[in-house]
Amino acid sequence: MIKCLCPNCGINLLHSHQLDDLEVRPARNKSRIIHPSCSSCGYFIRLSTISSNIRPDNKVLLITGTGGSGKSSLGQLIESKADYIFLDGDSVSRRESHYARLNPEITQKPRDSMGLCTAETINTMMVLCALGYNVVVGYLILNSGVLAMYEASLAKCGIKPIFRVLIPKLGVCVERDINRECWTAGEQWVNQPYDEICSFLISHPTNCLDTSAETLEETFTRHFKHL
Repeated sequence: MIKCLCPNCGINLLHSHQLDDLEVRPARNKSRIIHPSCSSCGYFIRLSTISSNIRPDNKVLLITGTGGSGKSSLGQLIESKADYIFLDGDSVSRRESHYARLNPEITQKPRDSMGLCTAETINTMMVLCALGYNVVVGYLILNSGVLAMYEASLAKCGIKPIFRVLIPKLGVCVERDINRECWTAGEQWVNQPYDEICSFLISHPTNCLDTSAETLEETFTRHFKHL
């Protein structure tokens, strides 16, 4: 294992880091706000500082689906039952919005929020891999082009991710979205990306899971426990 030193205080980041950003209010779905930093001086870890430590044996799961499909709940369950850190794309977006509000220069620049969130989610995923973690990413990947961005970043390090698409029936997604305890995205935000998510039924049919008739525990046991 290569020693990766903090550029601020010189401590070995592989042994002295924290994952959660406590400055950002947690998401309503209880997903952690992941933003790896030095536990000694608070330096937010850049990929360039520790990229040399990424190994091909890091495991990465990419899980996508429309609102109400169960991405976050499944990611949290996998983290609780297996050796993975769950990275919620929505929490990354929350994190980036928080710091954009604190930095007027960033706020005033035109920004592609979806593109920025994708890039920051990928970057944080790679930092976690460099720190030695297996990672499960839950994110609204809308098309094969965005998926290719994830795969290309991981391929540079010899990592081949496992990709799964949660596609319960549309009515099931709407019902789950309405009934979840934390918050409701709204029917529009379930319907709007549903057709794009369903395009994976054509491009990646073996990666798609109809979890309409399954509980969360059943989905984990049947499709993810062995991973």
